[in-house]
Amino acid sequence: MQVAVIGYGYWGRNVARAIVDSDFFHLKTIFDCDFKQVLEAQKLYDFTIYQSYDDILQDDKIEAVFIVTPPHTHFDLSKKALEFSKHVFVEKPLCTNSLHAQKLYHLAQEKKCALHCDHIFLYAPPVIWLKQNMDILGNIVYINARRINLGLFQNSVDVIWDLAIHDLSIIDYLIGLEIKNVEVFARKYQDYPNNALANINLELQNGVIVTISVSWLSPIKIREMIIGGEKKSVIYDETKKDKIILFDSGVVVKDYFSPANLYQKMVEYKTGAISNPTLQGKMALNQSLDAFAFKIKNLTHVQNILDQKHVMRIIEVLEKISTSKI
Repeated sequence: MQVAVIGYGYWGRNVARAIVDSDFFHLKTIFDCDFKQVLEAQKLYDFTIYQSYDDILQDDKIEAVFIVTPPHTHFDLSKKALEFSKHVFVEKPLCTNSLHAQKLYHLAQEKKCALHCDHIFLYAPPVIWLKQNMDILGNIVYINARRINLGLFQNSVDVIWDLAIHDLSIIDYLIGLEIKNVEVFARKYQDYPNNALANINLELQNGVIVTISVSWLSPIKIREMIIGGEKKSVIYDETKKDKIILFDSGVVVKDYFSPANLYQKMVEYKTGAISNPTLQGKMALNQSLDAFAFKIKNLTHVQNILDQKHVMRIIEVLEKISTSKI
């Protein structure tokens, strides 16, 4: 299937490379409003140059577009592509409000086109492993996530929509994201218009306590999620070679221990086994492209409905968090 990449920035470069590696998609063109980026792409790939986005959409040979542009452009670019009956792959977030997201899904259904939002970590082998092995942790007590780095300020969204969206997506995938209570502390940096750091506290309907810390102001890059269960606990760290560390020690939830039992529990915490499970699967972005291809070939599959509900939930949660900031 011949496709176009719209936007050749940091992530657009990764998407183009994944398309070239795909057995299903063929890279027909790369388009960027900054023509210097197109020239950079030509150093690596052989593709046809188009003068405008409209020219790409009017080419019937191009059946799908990959939109890898700033979030505030996603709705208009996706809507236009769907109106031309193109399948659409969109970098997260699908768009910046739930009303626009719902309109896109309705239009995709009307045009019989696939609409895929790239919540990239849902396709990452560590997260897939977690989904398949959540039962071994026992009842989940808490989830603590940190996603921080330095200087990657975004113009069209704040740090919550840029970074916390990943953790919210992972948590929804693993245990659901029905929120009972929310508290959010967020602050801007100097005169920059968008919040640059935030601490999000969530109490879920299932009793799980979630804390998420996100920042563009950290001198180091951290991508860490700790999941505490009653039987076992796990650390998922995307920056490490061993991305999953499984701890045999769980969370103590009993109100009282006799001195002997308390000592035994303390020894268990100190000597509990640690393991690094073997993770299987392709790179997350390649698997996301596979999921997009599956949607194109199976437009009415139930998984597409589940994916749509997931994306809508994440946008609605982001809206709820955004209105709760102090």
